[in-house]
Amino acid sequence: MLFFTDNQNSSVTEVIVMKSKKLEEDGSIGKAACLARGFYTKNINLDMSSDEVVYEQSTSILTSEGLYNTIKVVKVKKDTEVTCTAKYDGRSIPANTTLPEKEDEEPVTGKVCNTTDTSVQADTKVEKANMLSMAVLGLRVLLAKSIAFNTLMSIKLFLF
Repeated sequence: MLFFTDNQNSSVTEVIVMKSKKLEEDGSIGKAACLARGFYTKNINLDMSSDEVVYEQSTSILTSEGLYNTIKVVKVKKDTEVTCTAKYDGRSIPANTTLPEKEDEEPVTGKVCNTTDTSVQADTKVEKANMLSMAVLGLRVLLAKSIAFNTLMSIKLFLF
């Protein structure tokens, strides 16, 4: 990973190369991606060491910070070094990567979502909602019975 400080607003411009560990069926070809991010210009060209392009963005993406990002994915042979150069406004920013066989560190996980806890909470909420609906229904039936009883008693009082 290479960081390049651009003079405009002293932003950090990055050119990152990543190589996949997963290989295709024959076991000798994989994919590599080059990401250029944090550029002030929309016209960014990515030149990679391989010519077998799998995906390349037609235009750069404008981020919420007002900077541009772009990506290019190519096919590469196993055990080859991948190079990428971002070219814009007459400048060239190179980035290199090492071979992918080195093990990455285990990602540090913060909060882990437990699906069983979520379903238990959801079931509890549904049960509470069902009990509330049953309580309201019971009160409505009781109200209807009391109105009917009062009506009958009023009729009996006036007629007899």
